[in-house]
Amino acid sequence: MTKKNGSSVSGTREWATQTINIDEGCKHDCRYCYARHIAEDRFHRVKRGEWGKPRIRENAVHKHRRKIDGVIMFPSSHDVCPENLDRSMVVLDNLLSAGNDVLLVSKPSKTCIAAICDKFTDYKQQLRFRFTIGCFDDDLLKYWEPGAPDYQARMECLALAHANGFSTSVSVEPMLDTAHIVEHVERLDPLVTDTIWLGKMNCARSRVRIENDVDRDAVQRIEAGQTDERICEIYEALKDNSKIRWKENIKKVVGLKLADKPGLDI
Repeated sequence: MTKKNGSSVSGTREWATQTINIDEGCKHDCRYCYARHIAEDRFHRVKRGEWGKPRIRENAVHKHRRKIDGVIMFPSSHDVCPENLDRSMVVLDNLLSAGNDVLLVSKPSKTCIAAICDKFTDYKQQLRFRFTIGCFDDDLLKYWEPGAPDYQARMECLALAHANGFSTSVSVEPMLDTAHIVEHVERLDPLVTDTIWLGKMNCARSRVRIENDVDRDAVQRIEAGQTDERICEIYEALKDNSKIRWKENIKKVVGLKLADKPGLDI
């Protein structure tokens, strides 16, 4: 395929014009997390090993009360968990009552999603759910995302939001098991009203701490599953599914035009 030129819009900017977070750290403590890497390894803003013990930034909870143009992604560097649910509900209430369009991205907890669906049932035109489900293999999920809910819990959340009439979408970024990606999409599809996003694991060797043979094998498995050849095979297998969307790191491989402006390629 011939690659096409495009803009540099990537990452969260493909989905949102602005991101909002209220925690420093995230209990999920994902091994590939860009935010953990930045906070602990690059800028040492958080002590190594402390990212998985999040702290609320109270000054951020009541900060966002005005209408903002475009889509707001909440959260982007942590998650909505039972421990921060009350404060997350305050943030969502402030944003939605001001008329904002909110994309809630989560490795979801059923307690949290049930509460959000119940409280914000009148905001279905403004609130969209995007749940991160990188594969259906719980062993892989537990390794890569040790503090996050398992596959069944995330699927129950997807079904719950879908049954309550909210817009549902899924982020399969990073793809943790490309060998079974078609089956994974087939499982997700009936509960998705909007889009299913596929993306690679970025910068695995710099972001993932390779401390033993298990870590080394896990990274090698990811790399072997997202070679250009394999990405092109996945693209050919799924390109005709109208719900599939491709993250920038896949678009560059298969030659698709990149997003022109932030927050429009949702």
